[in-house]
Amino acid sequence: MSQNDDLHDFSAQLPKQKMTLKKFTQQFNSLDPNNYGSWPILVKATCWVFIVFIICAVGYFAIISSVIEQISAAKSQEESLLNEYRQKESTLRNLERYQLQLKTMQDSFNEQLQQLPKESEIPGLVEDINVTGVESGLKFKNIHLDPEVRQNFFLEQPISIEATGDFHAFGQFASDIALLPRIVTLHNFSITAQSNSNKRSEIPELTYIINAKTYRYLGGEDSTQSNTKKGAH
Repeated sequence: MSQNDDLHDFSAQLPKQKMTLKKFTQQFNSLDPNNYGSWPILVKATCWVFIVFIICAVGYFAIISSVIEQISAAKSQEESLLNEYRQKESTLRNLERYQLQLKTMQDSFNEQLQQLPKESEIPGLVEDINVTGVESGLKFKNIHLDPEVRQNFFLEQPISIEATGDFHAFGQFASDIALLPRIVTLHNFSITAQSNSNKRSEIPELTYIINAKTYRYLGGEDSTQSNTKKGAH
């Protein structure tokens, strides 16, 4: 048997030493900082992994995290701008419909204004109410204008009415008032009954006290008259 064979058999008989945590730590304790080339490969690899980890951590907290925050802020701003764009797009898309609705409302408002009497038409309206009551079968004892009440955009003109007649006449009167070309509303009905002066009828005679109201818009004619008065002064 040769010497080489003896060495091979001897090395085969030696047990392989396992790397333990204690041995790994001892390798770090015995390192020569001035002789990097003599360090074990496992220690070198561990040092390089640690250095790479430190570089990655510093790079993340110093650069990447701020970039992520900027991206997050940009996404939030993008979402906000998209919502604003959708709202404006929806408004523009419905603008024609809104304009049509506005025109319809303006036409309706102007139509209502046409039904409000002007100041010069109030006496004629009182006469129309009187004629309507007489044609309905009522007998007027009194009808007169009360002081105007100023509201935000219009003047309220109360009209006090006192008349006599039966229920049918009053119902016809209320129905005919609604057909007048000017707006007139009826409020605060007070009805009292008394014996009929006509002894041939047992139906009691009813006395009605009614507060009617019409309205004048604060604009147009009123503004013109106001400016005329100021110019006269």
